[in-house]
Amino acid sequence: MVVIDLTLTFRQQFSEVLSPTSYVISMDGRGNPIFMDSLGKVFLCDHGINQLLAESFEQLIEENFFEW
Repeated sequence: MVVIDLTLTFRQQFSEVLSPTSYVISMDGRGNPIFMDSLGKVFLCDHGINQLLAESFEQLIEENFFEW
């Protein structure tokens, strides 16, 4: 339910940068949405500017989470 709620909220606020096929998977620590597009690319929307974080969710995980 959280993904649906975040997606609907941010689609209303950022309709010019979030396409109808994108969905929000998380937020950064400053309230900016992290979302995936229809091709599976992961972006951060910061002040209305989309920044590519990873080419895929798998790449995002591999590059940012390490075993301890």
